[in-house]
Amino acid sequence: MKSTLIFLLTCLACVTACLYNGCKPVWQFDLLEHNARKAITAAELQTWATNLLAQHPTPGTLKLSELGTNFPHQLRNLAPKLGPMVVIFEGQDTNSPSWVFVRWGSGFLGSHGFEIGPTNFVSDRPGHAWQPGVYFFER
Repeated sequence: MKSTLIFLLTCLACVTACLYNGCKPVWQFDLLEHNARKAITAAELQTWATNLLAQHPTPGTLKLSELGTNFPHQLRNLAPKLGPMVVIFEGQDTNSPSWVFVRWGSGFLGSHGFEIGPTNFVSDRPGHAWQPGVYFFER
């Protein structure tokens, strides 16, 4: 009887641990904007992004390992199994400046993230502004 109870409790603990580890990235993803708002301000994001655009004027994808400490540490652990991915997009003209795209996601969950540029940058993705030039999107 006692060994059966220990076995059942061990199995329950294993199943609980597996469910928690499997669901944690989904919870982090669903709460991404909420947790980002608690961790960083729109002004901090914009300062980082505009400095990044000055350092990397050519468009392309940047790995976090390439960025090193030049990535807001507040964003690193928001949903680490789902990103982030950082891409620099080139602007078309002065009315459409270059911007930084930071996204978390998967093929199953979709993607959430930020489009960040100078104050005259306007996102064309569905989402909402945190402030002029800083937008959060969900798709």
